[in-house]
Amino acid sequence: MTGHPTTEARLRAALVARASLVTPHDLRPAAPPRGRTWGTRRVCGLVLATLGTAAAAAAVYFLALTPGTPAHPVPVPPARTPAVGEPRPATPPPGPATPSVTPQAEGTPPASR
Repeated sequence: MTGHPTTEARLRAALVARASLVTPHDLRPAAPPRGRTWGTRRVCGLVLATLGTAAAAAAVYFLALTPGTPAHPVPVPPARTPAVGEPRPATPPPGPATPSVTPQAEGTPPASR
């Protein structure tokens, strides 16, 4: 336990020596940057952001808007090609519309069923 005071004294001396190297000139704020404002990193970041946006737009187009995707399935073709001379299924001809409610006279109450 006798080594602590010696180690502490040496550590204090090293920190004091290091602190004496700092001058008021070192503590002054740095000068603002001069020259070109567009650096290589900024241009590369802009290019990568543009390419990422284009890739995302292409992915949305191919996944959501093209036919054959789950949102727009391709229609299934018929089981067989219909023949030209094949008869059509019979549909009833349209007839006159019959009213479901019959008009009643004003004085008579409606009939209960």
